[in-house]
Amino acid sequence: MPTVRSGDAEIYYEEHGAGEAILFAHGAGGNAAIWFEQIAAFSPDFRVISFDHRVFARSPADPASISSPQLAADALAILDALNVDQAHLVGQSMGGFTALRLLLDQPQRVKSLTMSATSGGLPNAKPSSAMRNLTSSSGRATSGVISTMSAATAAQPARLQLYEAINSFNTQFSWEYLRGLSGPQLTDLAAINVPVLFIAGAEDPLFPSDLLASYVPHFPDARIEIVEDAGHSPYFEQPEVFN
Repeated sequence: MPTVRSGDAEIYYEEHGAGEAILFAHGAGGNAAIWFEQIAAFSPDFRVISFDHRVFARSPADPASISSPQLAADALAILDALNVDQAHLVGQSMGGFTALRLLLDQPQRVKSLTMSATSGGLPNAKPSSAMRNLTSSSGRATSGVISTMSAATAAQPARLQLYEAINSFNTQFSWEYLRGLSGPQLTDLAAINVPVLFIAGAEDPLFPSDLLASYVPHFPDARIEIVEDAGHSPYFEQPEVFN
C-alpha cells in the first residue's frame, strides 16, 4: 500500500496514467476511491494522483492534527515523494481547503486550481442552515451529505448506496474534527497567477452557486461553471459534465 510520511502520519496515495499531473483532494464524505469517474476519464492523458486525507480511510492520524496548513503539507509531501514539480489541483468541499492553502503556500508547484463545491475556507458571513447543521454534528454518517445531493441523484438508490459504501471506510472520521479548519482572507488572493475554476452544483445547499460566484472577482483569473442536476457533489452526481 503506497504511503508517504507527513508529520506524524502515513498518508495513503495512488497514481494512474502519465503526463501532466492532476492531484485530486476529496471532501469529508469520501476518500481517494470517490474519484473513480475522474481516474477513468483523465488517466489516459494525465498522471492522476488521489489520496486519503489524514484521519480518512487508509491514512490514520490524530484528529487533532487536522488543519488547513497540515492538509496542504500532506498533499505537498505526496508531490515531493512522486517528484512532481507542478500539478493541477482539484479540491472537492473539504479538499478545497487543502488545495487553496497549497496554492498560497507553494504557488510555484501549482498549474491551475479547480474548486468544486467549496469556499476553500474563504470568508462566508452567512453560512447556510445546511452547513451549520452538518458541521455541528458529532457523527460520521453520510446522511447529512446525501441530503445535500440533487433530486436527480436522490432518485438513484444504487448511486446513493455506492456513496455510502465508499464513505464507510472512513472509520476514524467525525464531522466535529473539521470545526477548526480555517482559510485565507480575500486580500490574500491578489497574487495568485494561475487559472482558477469554481464548479458549483445548481442544487448545493452547503456552498450555493451565488456564494462561489462572489469569490470569482477576488482572483486575477477565475470563472465559475454551474452544473445542473447536481447538489454538493457534482463530480459524483454528474461526472461527465464535471469532467
